[in-house]
Amino acid sequence: MKKRLIKATLIYGVTWLACLVLHWGSLATGVLGGGGIMGYTILSLYIALPIAGIVSAFLIGRMTELRWRRLAAPVAIDALHALFIAATFGLSNALGLTNIAAADLSAFAYGLAPAMVGLAIGWVTARHPATTSKL
Repeated sequence: MKKRLIKATLIYGVTWLACLVLHWGSLATGVLGGGGIMGYTILSLYIALPIAGIVSAFLIGRMTELRWRRLAAPVAIDALHALFIAATFGLSNALGLTNIAAADLSAFAYGLAPAMVGLAIGWVTARHPATTSKL
């Protein structure tokens, strides 16, 4: 169980950190500007982080030994998603490096929805012993 939990944490954590480094590295080199920020936003907020959230929550959802504690996974993923927005777009706005629209409550939905989908799929597939495999 511990290996699978570490794997799920690493998947989301490494993706989260890579997107954060990409944001600040691109700002430092001047790559993010105009259309670059739009491409980065699509890549990080709508592709990379949601996929990592689905996969991580799926792996946690398959861990039947966690029982109801599995429900903490989407909340943690959502909190990290909101923290990511604050640590990238919010902070770069505050420092005057970018002029990006501030995140609102919909940012929480973008982090929570993929994690809930992944958790639900993992939970359902974990209930059927014939489909359960060692991940």
